[in-house]
Amino acid sequence: MILTRILLLINPHSGTHQRDELIEAANDWKENTSLCDIEIVEVATIEDSTVAVKKAIEEKYYAVVVMGGDGTVNTIGSMLCGSDTALGIVPTGSGNGIARHIGMSMSIKKALEQIIMSHIHMVDTMKINGHFCMGVAGTGFEAVVADSFAQRQKRGLMTYSAAAITEFMKYHSVPLDIDIDGKVISRTPFTLSFANSSQWGNDFKIAPRAGMTTGTIKVVILSDIDQITVMPCVAALLSGNIQTMPQCETLDATHIHIEKKGMMYHIDGEYMGECDSLDVQVIPSSLRILSPLKKLK
Repeated sequence: MILTRILLLINPHSGTHQRDELIEAANDWKENTSLCDIEIVEVATIEDSTVAVKKAIEEKYYAVVVMGGDGTVNTIGSMLCGSDTALGIVPTGSGNGIARHIGMSMSIKKALEQIIMSHIHMVDTMKINGHFCMGVAGTGFEAVVADSFAQRQKRGLMTYSAAAITEFMKYHSVPLDIDIDGKVISRTPFTLSFANSSQWGNDFKIAPRAGMTTGTIKVVILSDIDQITVMPCVAALLSGNIQTMPQCETLDATHIHIEKKGMMYHIDGEYMGECDSLDVQVIPSSLRILSPLKKLK
């Protein structure tokens, strides 16, 4: 497949960017790019996205490029999974964890320029209770914050931080029996992450050593987080050193299963509700993705 046709999907409701800013950047990119034929589609619903992506796959487009956040990237990635059409990401969301992991610029203009020069990589994805996941899923505190964030009208880091601080003051950990590739361990995690990529978003790196091409998931267990230990752990998340903290335990896995009534969970930052069991498994080399990195971790 050669680089000839690209579908650019714009989610005008993602993150803190204005619709006009996104449309203008997309049109400028199209007008100034001669290496390929670019089709721009603004999507208001999942149905719109489904129709556009299905056409791109059937007509063998080189790539579908998403202007959106991790939630939109997840939706489009699930449609492209297993196809010959690659996924490109122009990050315009609140956290943009997946885009940051694969080396995309947070500047819309620069990210669009990166797309043309990017390499195609085959990456792993995950299935969480049958749902598609690209980056990080989890239960515990991070799921509670995802729920709180989803209920707020404003987007962005400040809103997410406010949700985290509010929920931290009233959150209580619960014990879990975690089956990791057939071996059961008992823990009482403050938060529990299943990481295919390195971060939640905004450069908070919950699994700095995670890789989307490894065939395994990083299971990250943070325990004993209180008012004394929380700030050193936040600093370690931002510096990429959380695995060095005594509160952090990281394990490799291909399949995780947990039974616990009323578990809240999220997938790629989107709150998914409550469940009585969590089943997580890696799907190796299942998605083509565009990255400016020659070697994608």
